Amino acid sequence: MKKWLSNVFEKAPKRSKATLSTVQAKFNDFLEILDNNNRVLKIIGDMEEKAQGEYLFDINYIRASLNEIRQGVREIVEGMISLGGESYEGLRERYRKIDAEISRVLPENRPVEKDSFTIPFGEVGCDRAWSVGSKSAQLGEMKSRLSLPTPDGFAISAWAYKHFVDANDLQTRVSRCIDAVDFKQLGDLRGVSEEIQAMVSSSPVPNDLADEIRERYAELRERVPKGGVALRSSAIGEDTLFSFAGQYESFLNVGADDLIDRYRDVLASKFTPQAIYYYLSHSLSEADLAMAVGCVTMVDSASSGVIYTRDPIRPEDDSLVIYSIYGLGKYLVDGTLMPDVFRVSRDSLEAEHTEIEEKPVKLVTCAERGTTEVPVPEAEQGLPSLDEDQVRQLAEFALKVEEHYGGPHDIEWAIDPEGRPFLLQARPLRVIETKADVDEPDLRWFKVLASGGTTVCPGAGSGPVFHVDSPDGLPGVPEGVVLVYSNPCPGLVTVMGKVKALVTEVGSTASHMATLAREYNVPTLVGLKDASSLPVGTVATVDATGQAIYEGEASELIKIRNLDVQVLDDTGIYTVLNRLLESIATLKLLNPDDADFLPEKCDTFHDITRFVHQRAMEEMFSMGQNLENKDRVALRLKADIPLNVNIIYIDRDLSTLRGKKWIQEDEIGSAPMEALWAGIMQEGWPSQGRPADLKGFMSVMTTGFATDTRGEFSENSFAVLGKEYMILSLRLGYHFTTVEAMCTELPSNNYIRMQYKGGGASHSRRARRIALMVEILSRMGFKHSGRGDFMDAKISYEDFRVTSDKLRLLGRLTMMTKQLDMALSNDAISQWYTQDFLKQLGLEKEGS
Repeated sequence: MKKWLSNVFEKAPKRSKATLSTVQAKFNDFLEILDNNNRVLKIIGDMEEKAQGEYLFDINYIRASLNEIRQGVREIVEGMISLGGESYEGLRERYRKIDAEISRVLPENRPVEKDSFTIPFGEVGCDRAWSVGSKSAQLGEMKSRLSLPTPDGFAISAWAYKHFVDANDLQTRVSRCIDAVDFKQLGDLRGVSEEIQAMVSSSPVPNDLADEIRERYAELRERVPKGGVALRSSAIGEDTLFSFAGQYESFLNVGADDLIDRYRDVLASKFTPQAIYYYLSHSLSEADLAMAVGCVTMVDSASSGVIYTRDPIRPEDDSLVIYSIYGLGKYLVDGTLMPDVFRVSRDSLEAEHTEIEEKPVKLVTCAERGTTEVPVPEAEQGLPSLDEDQVRQLAEFALKVEEHYGGPHDIEWAIDPEGRPFLLQARPLRVIETKADVDEPDLRWFKVLASGGTTVCPGAGSGPVFHVDSPDGLPGVPEGVVLVYSNPCPGLVTVMGKVKALVTEVGSTASHMATLAREYNVPTLVGLKDASSLPVGTVATVDATGQAIYEGEASELIKIRNLDVQVLDDTGIYTVLNRLLESIATLKLLNPDDADFLPEKCDTFHDITRFVHQRAMEEMFSMGQNLENKDRVALRLKADIPLNVNIIYIDRDLSTLRGKKWIQEDEIGSAPMEALWAGIMQEGWPSQGRPADLKGFMSVMTTGFATDTRGEFSENSFAVLGKEYMILSLRLGYHFTTVEAMCTELPSNNYIRMQYKGGGASHSRRARRIALMVEILSRMGFKHSGRGDFMDAKISYEDFRVTSDKLRLLGRLTMMTKQLDMALSNDAISQWYTQDFLKQLGLEKEGS
């Protein structure tokens, strides 16, 4: 018997304890997490409100909000690691992944971060776009993570660009020029462009950077001995929702001797007139768009082109579109040639419709470096530039890219003379939808000046016809005209803000200019062979949707066409915001009891805040329970009931309490504790226990001897308090109640968690008491996740008054259920008490 009693009362193994100073420091981390959480959620709420379309805002609002959210979420992550330890370090990686997705939507206005000067493509992916730019990052992503065929090569980082700029003291001089220019005045724009490009071109590439580029190039040549390389722009922000299509220079078939000079030329191309116009017209800051560069092995292309995984003009059509020419793809994207078009079923991967064009010339690489134009043999000019197997294979690759990124994509590709395909580039595709049920206006009274061509941006616009035959004529383009140009060069971007419509004699939907027209939402027709015959000065209406040009101003047509078009242009301010909100505001982690409520399942910034908010509360709960030496640092609460509660203040200077042993009820100074204690005192100490039968009494005696009641809580009750925070470990006989609460003026900070365990009666009676409490708490809005005779109930996000009221009810319920388990001999009695308590607490349902 003596040995048995010794085993019964042997203390449970000690848990790790936290000192008061540690808990105080952690509590500060906890409060900072809550403050940052509120700040982030407030900004997210404001962004979601703006996205409804009822308020005006600009790109600078989006950037400022995004920067605040990034900073807040970073601090939340670091605060959680400080509070809970290394088990939460995985949140940093989740933050980086989410941030990389956001960077694909909107270029970041953050300082260039230190990285290697050069990085092999095999070591980069989307999460390194901040360093190597999106173009190189996508090549690395497709190569290493999708196992798709891409050319070998390496990235020259944004950090390398910064090193070049700093070494030559360029940034201040460049910024002075950019800040002074009126980008809408093309003559001034050209002057500033020439001045800055001259600065860059005359500046030496630092020796350490040049040496590293040459070393990395030599390593590349060991892997791929034949052919030259392409030096391609991969600026920060390029190939995101801001395409920068054709705005920067790329140099093809470059050799070792010209490598450094061509690298510098790519850097200088950041300051062409069209590039400056592009980023200033989108309210982008030049200083934020560091020029990274991709050094890519050349593909000696037998054919090349572009794939749109959705038709950008008819996205509802369940097909993808492949554009193809012979030779290098430059002649396709700059509008020199009309490409073959293969409209491919997304299901069968077979071409359902083809348009084969005459392809009289092609651009090819030269043995002595560079490129040259050569004629296509006459017998091959009208043949398809792709066979059925190549179409199918390219379609398979394209759909894999689209699935990986979760949206339509614009993909550049090439096939070498051996028939091997390579993907060269991937960026988000901008698409436009038109309504199907639009009543066509009566146009019988309008003379048709021309018809045909290809729609690259639907809509309609009217104005005097104005012809330009070379880039030199672009500065003279007046406001409000219909511009007619020979071929769709990317330089046309400099007038897209002033023309009403655009018409070119050659070109296709896949050119860089077509991409830009959709970005700027300019009604555009290309490939209109009679465009040069349109009479100069004649007011005309271009119906890009209907592929016709009418004499005069067809105002009703313009109105209908512009209402008809729903722009899904991803650079549209609302679409940019909504795309950002997909990675910021969407909440996927909902239930903390789910097995997937884990750091690695956080897919959005909102997920991170939700996860951390929940786990931070749990960490504070655990520390409050396991505070060491509670009795040495506690003050006894003086009360009129026989309940010993010792109070520890977590946010007070202990020196102000030195020598003090007691706290009066009116000195508690903690909002949640005051509310709970008010409920306890309102109900009062039970004058006598609930009536119990003999079995209930015997079960108490048995349980009292058989249960070790000294393991989790000490004999005294303890409260760890802050001004707005409480964790109360309350011992009442043989059961233990723990209540944690935050009660502030901010509903998003507020929560209550109540745990209830133990009792003197049998397990069945204790379980009935838990069931009774769960039903009452459920009526109050709590959610319960315990089982058997253990209760774990939670509620959150209520305002101060509601939280205080529920804490008072909890105080009353705690006194009501003291030793109740002895009386609950059957379910009928339990139900009677449930209804009685609900009535006393004012929680009865109407009509019951």
